[in-house]
Amino acid sequence: MIQHCPFLMVGVSADNSHGNPGSPMYAANCTPKTITDPERIVAIVSDSVAQVPAEMARQLDITVIPFTVNIDGQWYLDGIDLAPQELYRRMRLENVMPTTTAPSLGQYQQAFEACLHAGAQAVLCVALSSKLSGGYSTACQAAKIVQEEFPDRIVEVLDSRQATISQGFVVMAAARAAAQGKPLAEVRRAAEEAKRRVGFAATLETLEYLARGGRIGKAAYMLGNLIKINPILTIEEGEVTPVSRVRGENHALQAIVDYVAQQVKDHRVLHLAIMEADAPEQAARLRELTLQKLRPTELFHSEFTPVMGVHTGPGLVGLGYYYE
Repeated sequence: MIQHCPFLMVGVSADNSHGNPGSPMYAANCTPKTITDPERIVAIVSDSVAQVPAEMARQLDITVIPFTVNIDGQWYLDGIDLAPQELYRRMRLENVMPTTTAPSLGQYQQAFEACLHAGAQAVLCVALSSKLSGGYSTACQAAKIVQEEFPDRIVEVLDSRQATISQGFVVMAAARAAAQGKPLAEVRRAAEEAKRRVGFAATLETLEYLARGGRIGKAAYMLGNLIKINPILTIEEGEVTPVSRVRGENHALQAIVDYVAQQVKDHRVLHLAIMEADAPEQAARLRELTLQKLRPTELFHSEFTPVMGVHTGPGLVGLGYYYE
């Protein structure tokens, strides 16, 4: 029987992993292989951006590798020694501009090896969208190295094409399939199917942090703040993109619910997560609107990942979904 693959706190990388994914350092072969033995055990690995609740990660034996956040030269492990609310408090009060770094090659390698040493016959790593981070390609490279060390085992990396709790829903779908003793092909299929039925919609308190990071121009920032424009953001084809713009916070919250309702209209089972970055009042109002219009099977709260929050700033609120 497989031993528990630990909730990892592995070493911090000093290298910036958000480089060009097309550069040689990211070259790796992630071509899926085939497991023919239905008795083989699959371990699930992901990163902290997926925001899988800690208790759920423990229950489903999900190994979580933390991204790192740099604040004024001090490195913090996401979700381990830096709580989201602490980051957002410092962004508000101290006007800090944090940066983030994906896990290093060594961190992924250590995680994969730990799972195989614990008894897993295969590992599936569900990574943050490759269009948002170099983490996916780094994980692929680590998988190739570990595969050579363990030629009788299989290590695969799946590009979730998602982020935050929508990525987490894909991770949890894979972990539930693995917990049922399914072989790697079926576990991967469960994750691929979940990818088509997850997403999120969110809005920002201010455009200031997008402007600081150069993601919108100064004129757009000034105009948006002047007329109180709230962009509604989602993720499409692996990239965060605006789907609409509305005026005022109340209209923005309703637009989030309306967008999600349209995406999940054919559902039988509906899992929802309220996301917020130091915006508890807005999250409470969004919860009320959600329960009025949607009837989720499950609704839980998720603090927005600092790894993306450093770009959007505090005040973000949104709704993640997974429907069956």
